[in-house]
Amino acid sequence: MSRKERYTIKTGKGKIIKLTDDIKEALTIQEEHKHEGAYIEDKKSPNKHKKPFFH
Repeated sequence: MSRKERYTIKTGKGKIIKLTDDIKEALTIQEEHKHEGAYIEDKKSPNKHKKPFFH
């Protein structure tokens, strides 16, 4: 079975935290796990969310 969720939240080491279709939920989870280096992978635009939002 393949996953069809659009957003994948991963830690800095590549561990998957959650798969979801809701960007608000994904951003909330990313914020909760930011100490682990969490980032969001977007299936439709893979490099969009990897860059930090704040410089």
